[in-house]
Amino acid sequence: MLLESPASGRVVVLMGSTSDMAHCEKIRKACGSYGVPCVLRVTSAHKGPDETLRIKAQYEGDGVPTVFVAVAGRSNGLGPVMSGNTAYPVINCPPITPDWGAQDVWSSLRMPSGLGCSTVLSPDAAAQFAAQIFGLGNHLVWSKLRASMLNTWVALKIADQKLQSCSL
Repeated sequence: MLLESPASGRVVVLMGSTSDMAHCEKIRKACGSYGVPCVLRVTSAHKGPDETLRIKAQYEGDGVPTVFVAVAGRSNGLGPVMSGNTAYPVINCPPITPDWGAQDVWSSLRMPSGLGCSTVLSPDAAAQFAAQIFGLGNHLVWSKLRASMLNTWVALKIADQKLQSCSL
């Protein structure tokens, strides 16, 4: 049926610890708004690299297209380790904290050569980016993305009209 999409993709959010749960839940909620299934997992590239790679292999081996989102603060090894070991897309989405966030983000931005993970700071934007990847081949995800974009455009037009009517 045209309106029902099989599991044509999913987002797997890997968080460095459960202290990142609120940040990850925002990603899951935003993925849901685009109709993209989202799984949350806890793993550490520094403290348990073998387990991190085992989790990666679990999702690579089942034939479902996957985008990995790495949520790790401080020294983000999760995104680079995933990117160096998979051909699937990897998005870094580090939780920015008021204390060290401005310094910690560099571990997500400066990658060694040969790694292709991107960094997106907003959980909503990370989910949107993942949905855009799936939207290339899934008409339902593409439609939800396009509707979101059009709603934003309409809201901007309405806000501008209100501002213009007050300024005259």
